[in-house]
Amino acid sequence: MSPTRWLLGTLLVGSIGFGLVACGDEEVVEEAAEDGEKKSGKKKRGKRGAEDDAEIEPLAMDAFVGDVDYAYNPIGKRDPFRSFFKTAGPESITSPTPLQRFEVDQYQLVGIVWGITSPRSMVQDPEGIGHVIEVGTYIGKNWGKVTQINSDSVVITEEYQTIDGELVTNQIVMELPFEDVEQ
Repeated sequence: MSPTRWLLGTLLVGSIGFGLVACGDEEVVEEAAEDGEKKSGKKKRGKRGAEDDAEIEPLAMDAFVGDVDYAYNPIGKRDPFRSFFKTAGPESITSPTPLQRFEVDQYQLVGIVWGITSPRSMVQDPEGIGHVIEVGTYIGKNWGKVTQINSDSVVITEEYQTIDGELVTNQIVMELPFEDVEQ
């Protein structure tokens, strides 16, 4: 017997069985209705008709809820549906740049162009490739951002968020290597 035929046969037998159970004896339903009427003090009305629908009273919520002693207050509590990891904000770049392939401390500051309106500097990665950076450039695997370019150094700021939601900033200063020139 093929698996498809077996599955169809099983579904057919299951639906027939479910139909027989669902169309069971109405005496059980009437007994449950009588028990409910005895508890509420009403007389049995017999079979319900369209005119009986107008006489049905809605149950009060107190019958289901009872006395509520506790109410949940979410103020000051962590949202249980939020991830532990911080998601990237709309301001962040979706794909990493070539400057974000290595850690910040693996780059070496090679030079700084200082006397212009927007100063720039050049860093060299471990593979020996030079990259020009300016204020606002992302560098490093931890999304460090160049925040300052001085005459002899570059300041990179990395921001982390702890599990508690506390924002921690780490400033890394890359300085130009000075070589003593003997004359």
